[in-house]
Amino acid sequence: MRISRYFTDLMATYVAEIDDLKTDSGGSDVLKARLKDRRSQIADLMPMMDSNPEMIAVAFHRSIVVKDAKTILNYLSKEPSAFPSWDSIAPCVQFEPWATATVEMLKKAEGGEQFLLTTVMLEYMFSRYEVSEDQHEPEDAEDDSYNDAEDLNEAGGQWLSDQGFESHE
Repeated sequence: MRISRYFTDLMATYVAEIDDLKTDSGGSDVLKARLKDRRSQIADLMPMMDSNPEMIAVAFHRSIVVKDAKTILNYLSKEPSAFPSWDSIAPCVQFEPWATATVEMLKKAEGGEQFLLTTVMLEYMFSRYEVSEDQHEPEDAEDDSYNDAEDLNEAGGQWLSDQGFESHE
């Protein structure tokens, strides 16, 4: 399956954003608290839907169930201008109850339907990324040469390629 430049670039930053939210400076797991904070800020962050959608999309982390991955993945190779209407995609996904009103608000906003599909795609790809990362933990996670081996775009593109997606290049 081919993946667009849009999703290749966003996937790397989405992964980085979730990683940034996971722990505090002391190494404590604070993901749930930070996601709750981000969710309370969605209305304030809406102007970033076009320029930095991953900053808002991360609020939906672990809150989306893709019921029809085949339909959703048809848009992985597309740029936002080629996305379908949200109403044609909505039956393929289910959000946690807390998100229902937020999804309705976003759907009505300019660019909101594109943002929602982007969010679903990022979260679906991330769920595959989590499984892949759990299966392929490096033996020495503290090894700086491993951590600095590739920049985010290259690493994200490589991971997507490893999962069977074709590069946009």
